[in-house]
Amino acid sequence: MRLRAPYSAGVQPAEGRSPAFDLTGPDWARLTDVKGKDTVLARDLHAQEGWAALAGALGDEEEAYAFSARTALMWLRPDAFAAGTARRVVAATAEAGFTPLAVRPIRLERCAVRALWSYMCRWATAERLILMDALVALGPGLLVLWADDTGGPVSVRMMAVKGRNDPARREPGSLRDIAGSPSRALTMLHTTDDPADVVRELAVLCSWPERAGLIAEAAARLREGHSADLDQALGGVERELPPLGLPVLEAGAPAPAVHELFTGPVDKRWAALVAASEGWPLLRRTPGPAAWPEQETRSPWQ
Repeated sequence: MRLRAPYSAGVQPAEGRSPAFDLTGPDWARLTDVKGKDTVLARDLHAQEGWAALAGALGDEEEAYAFSARTALMWLRPDAFAAGTARRVVAATAEAGFTPLAVRPIRLERCAVRALWSYMCRWATAERLILMDALVALGPGLLVLWADDTGGPVSVRMMAVKGRNDPARREPGSLRDIAGSPSRALTMLHTTDDPADVVRELAVLCSWPERAGLIAEAAARLREGHSADLDQALGGVERELPPLGLPVLEAGAPAPAVHELFTGPVDKRWAALVAASEGWPLLRRTPGPAAWPEQETRSPWQ
């Protein structure tokens, strides 16, 4: 991806200034190269809120453009913790040349699930949405902001090493391959595709106070060249959602009922979720409306 304006080498968080929460938003074409996506995000409430928070926390719009390009957002999902592979993903991400800047445990609910994938769920069945609701009900995940030293938009490079959500088409050695993602539904991690998504998804995943603290912490580490220690945050999530491993599915067993994904102890819910992800239909034959032209031509069936 090509940025249309240079971004600075350091980010200085604003101190003692009242933020100007301008909900009109930025020039989105500076944050994405996807045709038509800039027009869509200019009307998106989460995108506008994310930009207001980012520009307000940093005190300068140019610094906000820089921050969105110099960071990538990763959400280590509850399935990565239930499967016991979250630490493996973190280690592989660091080995790929990324540096953690800030980390927060994040617990989502169904409305945030819809918001996070509101543009990419056009092929999702109702069953897939139920699976996602059951997934986030397992427990928290972990939000990590990463940087690298390549000089390009960090999200774009992270998307390249993340790997496809379809295991049959996934690149060996990608982060999802390392995580042991078994299906399109249980992909273990989510990352931003470009700087525009960093802006929008900060608003989807975090409250205003959480977002301000996360941005300030990451900006300080960008400026000082330091990295965050993820061990304590990983341990905190693991205590609430201990590693269970991927259950062995019984051949010929009936698909679980919906209530089995939401009731009972976490290990039983996890086993039902894994079984449902293998047996329930995940993709619609006829897609819903597209948000931008690229989505019109992108089909998971091809």
